[in-house]
Amino acid sequence: MKRVYLLLFVLLLYSGLYAQQYTDQTKEITATLGISFSIAPYYDLGIPYNKVSECYASEDNKTEGSYELTDISEGEPFSIVTSSSSYTEGSGSLVWHFNYYSYTLTPVKTGFYTFKQKVSYRYTGLPMGTIGAGSTKIVTMTYNITIVDLTAINIPQLLTLNQGDEYTFSPVFTHPKATTTLGWHSSNTSIATIDSNGKIITTGIGTTTITCTAHNGVSAQCVVTVNPVLVSGIALNETEVELMVGEKLQMEAIVAPENAKNKSVTWSSTNETVAVVDESGLVTAVGSGTCQIKATANDGSGKTASCLVTVEKNNKLTVTDMTQCSGGRGLLNVLLTDEETIMGFQFDLELPTGVTVAEDEGRLMAALTGNAVNTHSISSSKVGEGLYRFVVTPQGSRAISNSDGSGMTITIDVADDMAVGTYTMSIKDIEMTVKRAGNVYEDIHPKNSIASLTITEATMGDVNGDGRVSVTDVISMNSYILEEEPAKFIRKVADLNGDGKVTITDLVQVIDIILGR
Repeated sequence: MKRVYLLLFVLLLYSGLYAQQYTDQTKEITATLGISFSIAPYYDLGIPYNKVSECYASEDNKTEGSYELTDISEGEPFSIVTSSSSYTEGSGSLVWHFNYYSYTLTPVKTGFYTFKQKVSYRYTGLPMGTIGAGSTKIVTMTYNITIVDLTAINIPQLLTLNQGDEYTFSPVFTHPKATTTLGWHSSNTSIATIDSNGKIITTGIGTTTITCTAHNGVSAQCVVTVNPVLVSGIALNETEVELMVGEKLQMEAIVAPENAKNKSVTWSSTNETVAVVDESGLVTAVGSGTCQIKATANDGSGKTASCLVTVEKNNKLTVTDMTQCSGGRGLLNVLLTDEETIMGFQFDLELPTGVTVAEDEGRLMAALTGNAVNTHSISSSKVGEGLYRFVVTPQGSRAISNSDGSGMTITIDVADDMAVGTYTMSIKDIEMTVKRAGNVYEDIHPKNSIASLTITEATMGDVNGDGRVSVTDVISMNSYILEEEPAKFIRKVADLNGDGKVTITDLVQVIDIILGR
């Protein structure tokens, strides 16, 4: 009994698998004039040719290769190419034979049309009594096809980009459901290139025309202008600073974006009586007050940035600019012009490589000027390479007079091989003791002072290095020959005949230079 039930269960399952019913179906299609498309009714109905457990088509009920087409009073709307394929599976009484058709349609006129194909299939080889055994079924696949035409393409007529930009066109067709294949062309690929997807990559600066063309020859154009990348912003290394008169500051402009075509800037000062700035951004404080130091982009973008500069008069301790020739000796002036009561001070002098403080019998050569000669004394030492410390102290409790330009001079020597150019000298770590009311003493720390040292080529005969050959040089040479060490004397330009000695012969030649002989 159990075997009978099991057999019935298998027969029912078997018939269920093979007796699947397929129904008529409809599919909506929009096609474009001139663009081919394909349909496969057998597949669209869902009848699988290779799923033998579901159904099969017997050899005498093949998929029909005929179709119906509505509204062809003015000629068929398609050029139709029919393709057929066959498939066989199984053996003996269970053999599945399939012939199925597909169609490639190329629309040749616009309108609405209906394309139909009937598909027949039959269940055979099923056990007797199985539902669907030996029955033939016919279903219809209907395609409602709307054919539209592409008569125009819309893209921007004008487009402005920056060098390095990318842009992808999104063409719009006259019929929103029209399809096509587009070809893209750039009239000047040195300005911009375009790929098959309508993506522009800008490379140069100028104008190019982009043309896109559809399958039917309909086209559209866009004139693309590629501009250089302009400056979008400027940042300065300083936005607000305080300087003393004579102090210098190097400004730097950081220009964005990184790929800006012209990143140069022009520097300017809103008040040149306070501070001036050169073309490299070097600011020099010249007078008390405030001003703005501005950097303006030179690419026409109008972008600017500014730094607020406040300048105070350095009425404490300053070092002055000087010019000296290589191999020369000169006096560096340190000026004290403070209006307060200065009791004493100290500072470090920093000199560039190749410049040293001269020595006399092991002592650094430095001297006070003005009334300070009588009221104060100097102690000094070398504290590092190119670094010298000077300490000025009172004799008793006397202050330095500031009414006569008191200060000090320091004798410096320039190496013979010092290269021509401009160097920086500075006095720093300044400490002063000032006397307040009620005999109160206070330590103050003025700002550093910076000066420039300009090194020039030495002139033969100009032994004192003042830039000209004169009777002063004759006197200096005479003192040297008599073994009286002049304050300024450049030995290498005193040896005019090049014999390695400075003698009366060299002195005579200097006189000849003065006389023009």
